[in-house]
Amino acid sequence: MGIKPPHGVLLEGPPGCGKTLVAKAIAGEAGVPFYQMAGSEFVEVLVGVGSARIRDLFKRAKVNKPSVIFIDEIDALATRRQGLSSESTNDLYNAATQERETTLNQLLIELDGFDTGKGVIFLGATNRMDLLDPALLRPGRFDRKIRIRPPGAKGRLAILKVHARKVKMSPTVDLSSYAQNLPGAKLAQLLQEAALVAVRRGHGSILQSEVDDAVDRLTVGPKRVGIELGHQGQCRRATTEVGTAMTAYLLKRYEDAKVESCERISIIPRGQSLSQIVFHRLDDESYIFERRPQLLHRLQVLLGGRAAEEVIYGRDTSRASVSYLADASWLARKILTIWNMEKSMTIHGEPPPWRKRVSFVGPRLDFEGSLYDDYDLIEPPINFNLDDEVAQRTEELICDMYERTVSLLRRHHAALLKTVKVLLDKKEISGEQIEYILDQYPAETPVRHLLEEESPGSLPFFEMERECDFELSLLTESKRDLH
Repeated sequence: MGIKPPHGVLLEGPPGCGKTLVAKAIAGEAGVPFYQMAGSEFVEVLVGVGSARIRDLFKRAKVNKPSVIFIDEIDALATRRQGLSSESTNDLYNAATQERETTLNQLLIELDGFDTGKGVIFLGATNRMDLLDPALLRPGRFDRKIRIRPPGAKGRLAILKVHARKVKMSPTVDLSSYAQNLPGAKLAQLLQEAALVAVRRGHGSILQSEVDDAVDRLTVGPKRVGIELGHQGQCRRATTEVGTAMTAYLLKRYEDAKVESCERISIIPRGQSLSQIVFHRLDDESYIFERRPQLLHRLQVLLGGRAAEEVIYGRDTSRASVSYLADASWLARKILTIWNMEKSMTIHGEPPPWRKRVSFVGPRLDFEGSLYDDYDLIEPPINFNLDDEVAQRTEELICDMYERTVSLLRRHHAALLKTVKVLLDKKEISGEQIEYILDQYPAETPVRHLLEEESPGSLPFFEMERECDFELSLLTESKRDLH
């Protein structure tokens, strides 16, 4: 067909997503000489050393062609050139910068200069493509720009299985739930941390509770030893977290809402937070195509903590739910201004939120900025009362959702109070226990029934059922072995 093979391949992606691993895999699979260096190895203050190393590297590669050259963290070497001009008052342009630019010029010449090195494929890896020099990114030098994205749920599960082979793990641990709920997590570190927790507790293999503990350590932080919350503080934290989780369950139950359900709640202080709630993440598709009802349900979940405080304590609310309220007001503002999901849709003069200012100094890579800025195509605000209108509409939306949430939790006052008491007693509670409480204490159950119980903070029937289920599963397994 007369097609030239690609000359240069740039691997780009966030830190820790496997760019260097891909290069290692290519080195193993290619079956040709593979030269690997880091971008920082070329940068020297000594004059000419960097460019001499580039020449030497390519000379060796051309002698042994076909071959592959891989330069990791290429942005250390190939940052956008400033150039020395008479108007330049930039103090940063010193001998070291000049030397780095000379090295980059040498790299540009070697990649696709007058003497094109056929048979040499050049690989580069970076997580800062916006910093690279435009001359390096043109076709003929880097023909392929491959963006390596963080893995999806399937990929994360496969990675967890690979790391799980190296440690002793109980067969009851369900890795798929962690793969679903931990986007961008440090997966190898998660299982190492779980193994350390298991060793501290003197267990022979890693159990589910230890992986949960490891998740909390990595995402929130280790347990705080020095802080002792009094009963009143614990009550407030428990009410806020239970209100948030219970709102999600009630919306799923009565309105078939597509919101995250709670996996567990803990009021053990960790890291910077005094309590935490872990939600089951939905599949990726439901986040890409979020619809208005789903977003409004999520808004209600965020307001659930403050609503629960109002149901239990009346108007005597505390600061415990402030972080959720900040998220709720920001979400409501986005629903109105960015996604335009309310009835009166026109938002005049609100600048497009996706246009960010360029973070680096230098000429642009495309004409988008200059086209709009030079010709004043961004219209000035027509509506000068815009901020007041948006604030008013946001407040109306939040008040409407808040009233709905309060009335929903009022109908389930007994279940809410029971869950708070159980959480205060046990310090940690699972989503299954919340569902069990909702089944046992349906809507409009009088609160006096709860107060007449001997120990409102316990769940005797739930624990008995769990024991029966466990014995039943053991029996069925033994029967299967007999067959």
